[in-house]
Amino acid sequence: MDKLEYISRQLAKAESKKYEHYVISRIWHLLDDTSLKFVTQQYVSRPEGRAMTDMYFPQVKLHIEIDEGFHKKQIQQDKVRELDIINATGHEILRVDVTKPIDDINYRIADIIQVIKDKKAQNKDFKHWDIVAEQNPMTYIEKGYITLEDDCAFRTMVDTVCCFGRKYNEKGIWRGGVKHPKESDKIIWFPKLYKNGQWNNSISNDETIIHEINEDLDEAKKHITHTLTQSNIRRIVFARVKSPLGDIMYRYKGQYFLDTQSTSIENGLVWRRESEKVNTYKFTEN
Repeated sequence: MDKLEYISRQLAKAESKKYEHYVISRIWHLLDDTSLKFVTQQYVSRPEGRAMTDMYFPQVKLHIEIDEGFHKKQIQQDKVRELDIINATGHEILRVDVTKPIDDINYRIADIIQVIKDKKAQNKDFKHWDIVAEQNPMTYIEKGYITLEDDCAFRTMVDTVCCFGRKYNEKGIWRGGVKHPKESDKIIWFPKLYKNGQWNNSISNDETIIHEINEDLDEAKKHITHTLTQSNIRRIVFARVKSPLGDIMYRYKGQYFLDTQSTSIENGLVWRRESEKVNTYKFTEN
């Protein structure tokens, strides 16, 4: 996917909401800066559940919310929601009230564009958006590590495992994970963190705890017993998710260890995040 396709698909996501589409399109086109990446309908974790912001610029950590008429009936809820997002991310939120006359809306948009430009200019570590590099394993291999701040997601399991020291066949696939090629106590895990058949895995809102639960009690007992006897007590997690454009991807969540004290039939296997950063390795051919 190139930038043109990505941008076109992002803009198309807001087409059904006429005012939101107007604001997002105007901001993007007046910015006229393809070094900046934007995401529409960006999910953000909250203490209870998740929120979704209308437009997000990850390089400058800025969210934009477009307030239509119904927001005037939920002012307090919006304040709580906004504080939850700020506390969870440390990001800034700017709002556009589209119930105002169009000239007022356009003035507000102009102000927001200036804020974005200023944030970019003031960021000495600003990196131009490279849509190819952000999904290329070599980007992270050359860097030597992956962190949560990278917002890293790969299109295939094979691309993911390439970051950890071994190159597999392009059609290679594993049901749930693969042993780490370089670090013997770890598995690279590709969980579905939602109900899927008899599995009902979940991740906490702050993404620090994963419950791996099999709803079939007999299978659950077997799986827990088997896992507890293994030496692979740590997992580098790339959760199976949908990208902002609806494509299946494997998103980095961190390194987790097995909490044997909390693990039970009711809780399932309990995995707790112990690191936001993992090392990458140059790969060898399979």
